[in-house]
Amino acid sequence: MAAKKTKKNIKKFKQALLSNTSFIKEIESDDNSSQHQHILADEVIDTEVREKFQLLAEYEGVEEKELINMALVHYLRLKGLQLKKAIKQKGEN
Repeated sequence: MAAKKTKKNIKKFKQALLSNTSFIKEIESDDNSSQHQHILADEVIDTEVREKFQLLAEYEGVEEKELINMALVHYLRLKGLQLKKAIKQKGEN
């Protein structure tokens, strides 16, 4: 059940990103190859931060992508009020 909730939250986060970010839409619309996703991750995540995620993922025995998604879900939970306000403001425009 927790996996469904996480997937739902990740889907909402992805939709929020896609609604305001054209370069993600372009990469997403290509062929969704891992090469494009890897390039995007390298552009967005600093090398030092990426290394910390890799180390922590290895320590916890999960994939790096899964750990990053969990971190994003947690971040959005913390920013929930601001996210609701942003969605409401966008709906008014």
